Parts: sequence; structure tokens; C-alpha cells
Amino acid sequence: MQRFLSPTLLALLGLFTTSGWAQQPVFVEPLRSESTQATERLLGSLRARSTSVMAALEEGVLLGMDVREGRTVAQGDVLAVLDARRLTAERAKKQADLAMGSATLLEREARLSNSELDLRALEQAASTGAISDQDLRNAKTQVAIDRAQLEAAKQANQAAQAELDLLDIRIQDCVVRAPFAARIIARHAEVGQWVHQGDPLVTLISTGPLEAWLQVPERFMGQIGETPMTVRLEATQATVLGQRPRIIPMVDERARTFPLLLDVTPSADQVANMHAGMSISAEVPIGTRQDHLVISSDAILRRGESALVVKVAEGNVAALVPVKILFSTPGGFALEAMVPGDLQTGDQLVVEGNERVYPGTPLVPSERGAQAPTGETPTPPSEPAQEQ
Repeated sequence: MQRFLSPTLLALLGLFTTSGWAQQPVFVEPLRSESTQATERLLGSLRARSTSVMAALEEGVLLGMDVREGRTVAQGDVLAVLDARRLTAERAKKQADLAMGSATLLEREARLSNSELDLRALEQAASTGAISDQDLRNAKTQVAIDRAQLEAAKQANQAAQAELDLLDIRIQDCVVRAPFAARIIARHAEVGQWVHQGDPLVTLISTGPLEAWLQVPERFMGQIGETPMTVRLEATQATVLGQRPRIIPMVDERARTFPLLLDVTPSADQVANMHAGMSISAEVPIGTRQDHLVISSDAILRRGESALVVKVAEGNVAALVPVKILFSTPGGFALEAMVPGDLQTGDQLVVEGNERVYPGTPLVPSERGAQAPTGETPTPPSEPAQEQ
């Protein structure tokens, strides 16, 4: 909440009239109107794009795990090795079963071929009445049986091959590899330990690009655009560009905020100083662009919780105008007068020397960048000057 200077204090300050003060040289800038967009400073933290707890896919003795906390691994690097001897032995047995199944398949094929030849011979003999109908039916039945047995042998062979393929996969799973480039942050097992299927081995977080998670008050829902924005690290004040802003439309019931996500890619010299979990802030654009009164930050005077600017009033005297700061802009602030009409576009506001003036102080204004005007720079007396 902005506070006004009390009328009593303004009246006391007004006692410092031109009769007791020499002209005060100051630098000024014109108050300008610009098309700007409101911003809101939001807080949040950096997060890794991927966090994974790598678990054992098979049970067995942990034979090797050379990675330690803090180590960086590339995609495909070995994280842990489990004992696969039991699976290897079972694979050898399944390989033998598959060979036996292949031999059975050849036998069934030969038997079917022989029964089909017998059937054709009987069919020719039946046309001359040399054999009975019963013999012909028995031959046809035998062909059907041999075909069914051949199909069963083929299916058994396919099942044996599938089991062999599954064992190959299980043997490969005994070597746990990094799914992405990452850094190890925790170990959950040690060499020689018996681990069960699903037991955690290591926890790792991805390296490289990060995500900025900012907490946005729910009143701004629907007002966040897609403009990239600057993300600042609170610890080092380093900045990095946050891109592809997107929201998660789920409001926290206690904080009444929703997450805003940005993609953050640190440069080569920033990688060592930007890590998941670090606190960040960002000036997030809110709503649409509108015309606002804008002035340099040097024009703002702080008086407790109040903000003031010094305007060069008629007769080149100082006038203190209470203002409300709306939001920051590059190099300054967008503001509005607490009393409508006290500030207009083009008003000259003091940006250097404003801390030395009081209401009614005569001013010698000069544009910033010009040579400083000559004049006295008095030190405020302990009591107001009296006319002689």
C-alpha cells in the first residue's frame, strides 16, 4: 500500500521558501509515454529435465557398480552389472531344447510327406476298385494327423525361440546402462549385495538443458503469453534466457499458484554454476501492452513505503508528487500519480539532485548529459531560514 506525505509534513517542508534558499542546479528528464507491458516478479527454482531412479530388472548378486555420487555419465554408460550365470545356463538349456524341436520338426515334415504319397497312391487304386473305402478313409485321416503334428511342432519351435529371445533380453538387462547423459546423485546398493527385481540401484539427474519452474498467482491465469523472458539466479545474479513458456493448469490448493515452465539452456561458461534446485526469479510479462507513463529509476525517491518524484513546476520550483510504481521497465519504472492529473507526458522530472531539494526549492534544470549548471548546493539547515 502506498502512503501519502501528510499535509502537515508538506506544510513544514514548504517553509523552506525561495527567500531562504539559493537556486539548486539539477538534471532533469522528460516524463514520457511508452507502450509497455506490465510485469510481475516471480520466484521459483531450476529443475533437471529428467530425474530417474535406476532399478534392477533382474535379481541376483551385484557384481559391479563403479559409478559414485557426483560422477557424470554419458548415455549408454554402464551403471551396474548383475550376476547373469543362472540365466546363461538356462539359455544353454533352451538352446538345446530348440535344437531338439528343430529335429522333431524335420521328422514331422518327412512323415507328412510320406503319408501324402500313400494317400495319392490309394486314391489312384480306389478309382479301379482295388481297395475298400475304409482303407482310403484311414489314409486321409493319417494325413490330417501328420499335418496337425507338424503344425504343433512348428508352434513348439516358435515358443522355444521366444523363450530363448526372452533369456537374451534378461541377460542384457543384467547390465544396467544410463538412459541419458546424467550426473549420479545417490547410490542405493553396494557390490556383493543381493538385489531383487525392482530394487533401486542409483538415482541420476540429466545434465545439459534445465527447466525453470516459476510459481504464478492464480489471478494471472490466462494472462501469460509465449514471449521468452530472462531468468535470474538469486545466488549469483547470473541471467539466462528462458524460452517456450508454458503453464500447467493445476492450481495448488494451499499456495493458490500454478506452475510456469521455461526451457533454460546454460552457456558453456554457465554450466558449472547452474544446477537443479537453485532459486531463480523472473520478470514475467502479464497481460497486453498498453501506454504508461515511464521515467528513469533515478527519478524515484523512497520515503519509507512511499514513492515520490520531483517535478519542475511553474517558475522552476520543485514540487514533490507522490506516485504509485506499477512495474519495472528496462532502465526505469512505469508509474502513475497518486492524485490524477499531477503528472503529464512531457513534465520535467529531476533525476540527479532530487535528494537535495524540498517543495518550493528554486531549481536550475538542465537536461541530463549536458554540462552541469552553476549554483550553490546548500546543506539543509536544522531550522527553516527566516526573512530579514
